[in-house]
Amino acid sequence: MRKAIGFTTLPLILAGALAGCSLPAEPQDDLGQVTMADSQLNDAYTYFAITADVRRCAFPTCGGWFLSRVNKTTTQCHDGRYASSCYTPVLDWSQAFLSDEQQGQLLEACSRDTASGGVYGVVRGSFARTNSTTPRPGMGRSVISEAWITDADALSDGVFVKIKDNGLRCFTSPCPSLTETTLNNSRVTDIAAIDFTPSGMSDHEIAELMQTTTTTEGVMVAGYRYTVRENGTTALGRTATTGYYCLTPTLPPE
Repeated sequence: MRKAIGFTTLPLILAGALAGCSLPAEPQDDLGQVTMADSQLNDAYTYFAITADVRRCAFPTCGGWFLSRVNKTTTQCHDGRYASSCYTPVLDWSQAFLSDEQQGQLLEACSRDTASGGVYGVVRGSFARTNSTTPRPGMGRSVISEAWITDADALSDGVFVKIKDNGLRCFTSPCPSLTETTLNNSRVTDIAAIDFTPSGMSDHEIAELMQTTTTTEGVMVAGYRYTVRENGTTALGRTATTGYYCLTPTLPPE
């Protein structure tokens, strides 16, 4: 049985505001920052899957993190070269305004089951050409402006999108009351439901995620399109193999 969630009448009541996730994707930097491949100041761009580096060699050559653009096959690294993923020895949190505990949540997420190939942490931000905290400053660093994590155990699969409530309310279903934006692409489509069945998430976890569709940032999911058929009508839907929520900044910008 599908756990397909959509809206037909009243909007959900927001349990917690996440508006603070919307910070500049490309902060200025005096150490020679370059953007992460997509330079548009757009809500859909500069999103990256992040995983911990578990190779065994001396830091900073190993022991950092790998970042790769979601929905893309290549990523532009700190030195301007393209690769399937880019290594960074340093995460610069100065633009994220997250507490130590929240930073730890992201680090824990990107260390989960690294051999599985699943994505448990997603960040938004940019690369800088140098760092000032390792013996190899030329290896650069990653400047983070947003951090997203999942509590789901299912392996992420499919296209990464952000989904928001668009305010439409209908008398019958299916109702295209959700708008999804494909990350690092900016393709925008109205959909009628999110099917969380593949994620294995509980009803409580799904309800909490759906509440975030009414926030500025919305909910992030990885999944596939499917067709919703109800009351003799069809509409587009999105399966969710994994759902992500944004870590809300708790430290105010200076």
